[in-house]
Amino acid sequence: MYETRVLKFTERQIQSLQLAGKHHFGSLRDLRAEWSASAAASAQEEPDLRFFTNNYVTLKNRPLRDENGEVMRDAEGNVLRGDIVDYSISPSIYPLPTRYFRNLDENNREFQLNLTLPFKQWQGINSNFKTGFLALDKARTFRERRYEFDQDDIDYDGQPDSFFTAEKVGLTSSNGSQYRFGSYVQDATQLSSNFDGDQQIYAGYAMLELPINTQLRLVGGTRLESTRIDVASQDSTKTSGQLSENDLLPSLNAVWEIRSGMNLRASYGRTLARPTFRELAPFASFSFVGGFTFIGNAELERTLINNYDLRWEHFGNPGELYAASVFYKDFKNPIERVILTVNGEVQFQNVEAAQVAGVEFEARHGLRFLLSQLEHFHAGGNLSLVRSEVNIDSTELKLRRALDSQTADTRQLQGQSPFLINLDLSYDNFATGTAAGIYYNIFGRRLAEVSLGGTPDVFEEVRGTLDCTFSQQWHEYKIKLSAKNLFDSSFEKAYRYQDNDYISSQYYKGRSFSISVSYNR
Repeated sequence: MYETRVLKFTERQIQSLQLAGKHHFGSLRDLRAEWSASAAASAQEEPDLRFFTNNYVTLKNRPLRDENGEVMRDAEGNVLRGDIVDYSISPSIYPLPTRYFRNLDENNREFQLNLTLPFKQWQGINSNFKTGFLALDKARTFRERRYEFDQDDIDYDGQPDSFFTAEKVGLTSSNGSQYRFGSYVQDATQLSSNFDGDQQIYAGYAMLELPINTQLRLVGGTRLESTRIDVASQDSTKTSGQLSENDLLPSLNAVWEIRSGMNLRASYGRTLARPTFRELAPFASFSFVGGFTFIGNAELERTLINNYDLRWEHFGNPGELYAASVFYKDFKNPIERVILTVNGEVQFQNVEAAQVAGVEFEARHGLRFLLSQLEHFHAGGNLSLVRSEVNIDSTELKLRRALDSQTADTRQLQGQSPFLINLDLSYDNFATGTAAGIYYNIFGRRLAEVSLGGTPDVFEEVRGTLDCTFSQQWHEYKIKLSAKNLFDSSFEKAYRYQDNDYISSQYYKGRSFSISVSYNR
């Protein structure tokens, strides 16, 4: 069995400044301008992050020994036997007891400007032309010192405190020619674990809101986005993580008002997803939850997504909605979480392509139709049914079929659930300032980590969560109570092999409760 412990304290600090403005130029055809400029500095410090990991096995019917190591016997001289738990620390499998000292500093600067020029189309209906640009600059510095507690002549007894006792530190035994040492501290800091990252994003767009007539409205445009990311380790032998792309992101939306309160929407849009600094940073870090080592990938590429949607919606009384949608998403270079080795090394990697298609149903309705006393209550929910598909690489497929000849040539997209259900019951009384809600969520079994080399993939099991909130407004004061994860369902991951599940990891996050008071004048 494997067990690990962590002692962690994190201190965070955020400083931000934002300026914004709105302007109307009546002499320039009613041109409207909105702008904002912001600067933010954030810091995160982990002054003494400690990990202590060990493993143990239970040995059945073994001779029992006393504190001096002598075999124990009963009054008749018979050897006493029982189950013995044998503890050990195995640095070949996981890190030694370690203390980290980490600092992360990040600075962000952003400026954006949006211009809106209203005009009348050929039938005199109000229309708009919009354009604008954005500039964002982000810089991150990460520094880490790491100290390991190595060992030479220690018999670990299962108590972490005993590992650090004075009699087990330094020279523990000597016969004149051979010396044995207990635990000792060594600086295990690696230059590769320290990195600097820079990101610049520049974007400009132009779009047109153009009603064709009183029932049909088109909204279309395009966005040109330039991305530059560079993540460099202090170890000059490591490859820098770099991303340099110029992407054109078009979009087109059509809204047809079938009748009052009922619309049919069709849309297409191209979006993108960028890797984070940490995913690109070329160094390895240990995570005590699950005991895996996360390795950055300097060769990650950004993901491009073509989105197609068709949605029917009907609006009833205020706050009431019925809708049904179908959607299709085509991914280029999607990023997935991959298990590299059986020792628990994890990395994000690109696959060539993926497709996601599904349907979604959504409803929200007041409960006054049941009883007049329920006029402030609303019930709602949505159901998504999704099918995702990724082609398995030919080399990987050959390895998988060597172990299971029935392996399909496609699999799910990592992280995509086959279904998702959200339900809620809410109470809103504006006259008294009272609001409350109960929220339930459940998702289907999803691929959590892709395994390479023919090893079975890891799936995250179905898990439901229940949250509750309550708030009361009283003059300028507002008090809010919340309770989250009330079911405290286990986070469980499992390997699937020949239709059987084998637990990979399981833990409980715990319930959380919070209270806040705010003042707004």
